[in-house]
Amino acid sequence: MFDFIKNDRGDEIKGFQWFIDNCSPFDDNPLLTIDMLWDFFYEKGKEYLSHDIRSILNCYTRAVTKSLDTDEARVLKTILLLQSISQKVGDTVELFIPNEKNVNNAFEGSDMENDEPSRLADKLVREEILYKKAMGGGKFQYSALVNVGDNAAIDKFKDEIRKKSTSTLVAEGDVASAISLGGALKLRYAMRCASSNDFKTTINAMRNQEETIGNKIMAVATFAKDDYESAIISKSIQDALKDGSYHIVIIDASTTPLGYDLLEQYVDAMANAMYQRGKDNMQANQYETNAKEVLKKWKNKITNGEFIIYTVDDPHGVRVTTIEQMYTELTAINKKHFRCGLETGNAVTDTMWLSNSLASGVECGANQATSGQFKSGNPQTKLENYIGNDAWQKEDYWISKPFLLISNIKKCVEDTIATSFKSEGRISISHIYDVLKAEPYGFMPCNLTAFILGFVLKEYTLGSYSWSDGLTNDVMSVAKLKEMISEIIKHQMNPIPRYKEKYIVTLTTEEKSFNDASSKAFGISINLCTSIEQTRERIRQKMKELSFPIWCLKYILNKVPLKTEPERVAELIDCFSGIANNNNFGTVKTDSDIALSIGKICMENTYIVDDLKSIISKEKCIDGMDAYLHTYENGTLIALAAEIGDGGQYLNYLKRKFDADAATWVWNINTAEQKISEVILDYQIIKESNKILPQNITFENTIREWCDRCNYIRISYLYAKNNWNELSELMEIIYNMKRSGVLLDSQRQKFLTVITMHGLAFNTFYNNQTEMFKNVCGYFLDQYQFSNEEVAEVFKMLPAGQFARDKAEFQKTVQDTIEKYIAESLNKQLKDMWKTRTGTESPREWSQRYKMPILCIVPDKDIHAAKEAFDTINKKQPDNNSIEKAISFLNQADYIKQLDIKKVRDNAFCTRIIKSYDVMLDDIEEVKNYLDKVITASPYDWFGLPEVDKKLQQMAEVKYTQRGCDKALEKIDRMDVADVKRYLKDLIRDNMIVGMEIIKDS
Repeated sequence: MFDFIKNDRGDEIKGFQWFIDNCSPFDDNPLLTIDMLWDFFYEKGKEYLSHDIRSILNCYTRAVTKSLDTDEARVLKTILLLQSISQKVGDTVELFIPNEKNVNNAFEGSDMENDEPSRLADKLVREEILYKKAMGGGKFQYSALVNVGDNAAIDKFKDEIRKKSTSTLVAEGDVASAISLGGALKLRYAMRCASSNDFKTTINAMRNQEETIGNKIMAVATFAKDDYESAIISKSIQDALKDGSYHIVIIDASTTPLGYDLLEQYVDAMANAMYQRGKDNMQANQYETNAKEVLKKWKNKITNGEFIIYTVDDPHGVRVTTIEQMYTELTAINKKHFRCGLETGNAVTDTMWLSNSLASGVECGANQATSGQFKSGNPQTKLENYIGNDAWQKEDYWISKPFLLISNIKKCVEDTIATSFKSEGRISISHIYDVLKAEPYGFMPCNLTAFILGFVLKEYTLGSYSWSDGLTNDVMSVAKLKEMISEIIKHQMNPIPRYKEKYIVTLTTEEKSFNDASSKAFGISINLCTSIEQTRERIRQKMKELSFPIWCLKYILNKVPLKTEPERVAELIDCFSGIANNNNFGTVKTDSDIALSIGKICMENTYIVDDLKSIISKEKCIDGMDAYLHTYENGTLIALAAEIGDGGQYLNYLKRKFDADAATWVWNINTAEQKISEVILDYQIIKESNKILPQNITFENTIREWCDRCNYIRISYLYAKNNWNELSELMEIIYNMKRSGVLLDSQRQKFLTVITMHGLAFNTFYNNQTEMFKNVCGYFLDQYQFSNEEVAEVFKMLPAGQFARDKAEFQKTVQDTIEKYIAESLNKQLKDMWKTRTGTESPREWSQRYKMPILCIVPDKDIHAAKEAFDTINKKQPDNNSIEKAISFLNQADYIKQLDIKKVRDNAFCTRIIKSYDVMLDDIEEVKNYLDKVITASPYDWFGLPEVDKKLQQMAEVKYTQRGCDKALEKIDRMDVADVKRYLKDLIRDNMIVGMEIIKDS
């Protein structure tokens, strides 16, 4: 600073002295502003500056190449000096930060005031010399784009960037939007982009997709980085057109290449962005923004440039100088393909080419009343004018004004519908849409298409036609038209999963008569009777609600009042039976033929529908079937039902054969007779079974009774399979019936035969199964040499339900039953022996009766054996080994015979229970009663129980206190001294406690 003030080097380095010599207070710029320090501090001593500071100030040298004016240069110098100083002190001094406020203050009082410095700084930002560096809190500072990096590293990045393909640059900069299409052109053209490196692959892929793009026109726009690529593209285009297989419109925008200068600017900016990324992300972002701006300039050049449009018809190309001319040329190409396209008509609003309000468009067109986005205040874009006054709100416009575009479309639609109506009686909305998608119409999925379709199809919503989806039907209305048109357009854009076709359906006079008659006779809503197919399905459903097929009604026609001849009503009934199943007419008539016949009959006979309606009911069908059954096989079923006494239930049983879930063939009369025969067979089985089983009146109960009867057969069918003899077939059927719970249809006739032949033999077996048991289980029974009575007892012990058991299970059951029988026999012998000798059921009961444990009677040497024997007797189901040991014990124990002698019992109780307390406890019965009250255990368990001794001690102490102590003292008083001493000495020798008490007292 001293050097700046004192030294004067004149114009070479403008210092303080130079300023004094050249400026005065009266100059326009009298102040020493920061930019005036530039020469002294930068030009004189930049070699002494640190690398980072010098890198900031060096930005000025790069910037002057952009032709800055004087004021711009002054502001740039100021900002660079402030940035250098502020960076040196870490942006900690507010005054040094080159923000908007400090930049303006730096020139306060000079010739640049009123925020002019900051406006110039913003201009430098736009020219990409500076950028605004965010500081947080919504604040920023001006900062130079400092290239302080490794030049070698940056150059490496540049080399990588120069290798980027043109297609990549086009994608990064959204350059393709330079020629973006809108409105109808956007819908019509399928646009792709290409450059010299991928032109061939792109058009090949487009050619392969030609069959799948529908009525779109394929187009490709080409771009180039430089003239070299442009020449390559031009040659590639000519080669493709000569090939003749590419039906693609080529829009050549390579006539406006990126160019060397813009490319280098892009390369430089992107290389610096890549280098700064991770080091200074703010600078990296700014460099990246600058690179995109370069590509944006290229895009703008293309938009304002010229294009060459090539087609197969014009291989030399058409040069257009503006983008508007390009749109005009594309429109002309489109018109060659689709001369009657909606886009060839009058102007419409841009929203008509969207697809955001399809249903509303259909409604507006069908009602000829615009609203919402379909209503325009501009006469040039009004849809009413698009249709034209000659057609809007006019009937038969396509006939009176056939030259109109809308008339052309309408006639095409009418011809298409007429053809389908003639062949099928209906037309799908997709068929109509497919016709209009093709040339020369080329309808596209948009609001205008929905509006036009609603307009040309509105005549089909006046009530004369029906709507159908193949399953349900309804009157064709504007609401249905909205639904089907909007859905098919959406389906064309994005296929709808499980899309169901919708139809417009027409009817002939006979068909309408058929539908009306069916609706009235069967009580079906007329809205559901809109086609032969749908009406037929509704009739079938209604018929299934009836009790029996309607042909039964023919058998009561002579019993009900009719306005029409019965023969004609019978003919009509046969026709409706044919609708349910046209096999009733063989292969002669189709469903359509039968329906038309019904319609004709109803048209020829005024009251026949009323007659049919009066007899179509569940009750009348029941009456008809009952009348028919009286004629079928001479009324066999009626006779069987009477014999069984089913109370008329045979009709309900037959009705179940005609279940609502049955297929359409059930309505065939031959099948019906088959079902009746099945009922007759079932009733015959009931009749024959009633001779064997308890009376039943239903087939289900009869089968259930047979299954129940099997539960009481105690012999396994499989185990005795080779021994059934004449009952073999019957038992096999019963066995299968028991296992499944049903009697199969295929087995019923055979079952009837065998129960008729062998029913008596079955009853004989059933009532005396023991003989069969002896035959099939003789191996096991003979080992024990059972008598007939014992065999019968063993058989009775067999559990029920053995008939369906397998052989192994049954055999084990028999063995277990025999063992159980034997065990129960021994056990009974043991218990009988005990009762005979003691008069009680068990040792536990004996102990309870005499209030003493029976074991106290038993000598010590026999205690263990006696305990086991007594426990065996006490058990309900002891094992055989234990029983045999107990019987042996009782036979050897002679003292068991003394159990009923009171003296023996008392002596044993006194000796084994009361023990030494017998001096005090001399009343045995009192002791027993006391123990019975205070001991929770049963008397049988008192033997050896510690609690018994404890309670007896307590009882003895009480008795001693009451009277024993006085007796002892009295006895001592009667003894002389010598006897007392002798007694006391004997007592001390035998009783330690007494001796210890004497020692303590001494």
